Amino acid sequence: MEQFDDIRPYTDEELPAALQRITEWSDFPQAIKFIYPNGDINEIKKKLLSITTIHEFQATLMYDAISRIINTTTNGFTHSGLNHLRRGVAYLFVSNHRDITLDAFLLQRLLIEHRGDTSHIVFGQNLLSLPIMEDLFRSNKLIRMERGGTPRAFYDSLHHLSAFLSHLIIDQRQSVWIAQKNGRAKDGNDITAPAMIKMLCLGCQTDPLRQLNDLHLVPVSISYEWDPCDLMKAHELYQSQRGKYQKAPDEDIKSVVSGIIGPKGKVHLAIGAPLSHRELIPPDGEDIFEHVASLIDRRIHGNYRLMPTNYAAHALLTGQHSSGRYTQHTIDGLKARLSKLPNEEMRRLLLENYATPVINSR
Repeated sequence: MEQFDDIRPYTDEELPAALQRITEWSDFPQAIKFIYPNGDINEIKKKLLSITTIHEFQATLMYDAISRIINTTTNGFTHSGLNHLRRGVAYLFVSNHRDITLDAFLLQRLLIEHRGDTSHIVFGQNLLSLPIMEDLFRSNKLIRMERGGTPRAFYDSLHHLSAFLSHLIIDQRQSVWIAQKNGRAKDGNDITAPAMIKMLCLGCQTDPLRQLNDLHLVPVSISYEWDPCDLMKAHELYQSQRGKYQKAPDEDIKSVVSGIIGPKGKVHLAIGAPLSHRELIPPDGEDIFEHVASLIDRRIHGNYRLMPTNYAAHALLTGQHSSGRYTQHTIDGLKARLSKLPNEEMRRLLLENYATPVINSR
């Protein structure tokens, strides 16, 4: 494992020091108050500092934190497809990506409940900009994905990541979550990047077909009735279309917090069936990476739980109304969000964020 020290999560031996730093974080009392409103801060701190393994940390504090988020910011969290997973098999969960942290952490909660353990999570290095974020994420099996740098350095980092994923899933039989492309889908279009599929094969010693089969790819679809970051996404897309978008230094942290505490309505997570060896074989003349990416897309779109907001936004955008799919209350909610945007183009981008899954489902 030493060769992956630069991107791997914390080990059990490194956890106590990380937990000590977390409890000394200035906002620790406020964060604990959110998770345990009636808890005694000193008792909780004492309990936290007694934890000695990553599994125990995730099965206690993090499980309670995600449960608290579900109970206070959603109108119900549902799921489907756990029956597709076999005990003792490690999977690579390839997920659409809407919220920076919750997409992966909601899956972790399900895995704790139904399989007894969690998966590793591939996150971009931008989320580790603050020491407290590094401690929190690396204590939750985060795998660091480098971004930027020279083309050669970027290729080398992807090769390194690919080798680590193979080591975890194939050699150590530990599951991993990864987003279907770099960054969140700010336009609602859940499309897998063929380059991401190709990356999975960079560090392998076998042919791509065998490598992808050995990784046990599982498409995952997550849908939120309301996106707490929809206004920010519309602003970012609007500015990106008019030049290079420059993030503010604290923008990622604001998105993380907004995604956690913002109202989400109903949330559904669907675990698709693992892609079979036969499915992975591309038709004659078709690139295997594009074929597998398209295969994942079809599975993600097919399993996506369309919400009233999706249908209502599609109706406002196209004038094609879907009877019984939404209520006037949903329309009013969307219009209230639209009124907070300064121009018509941003309003269109926000509606497309919600409406695109309806188009993709057809």
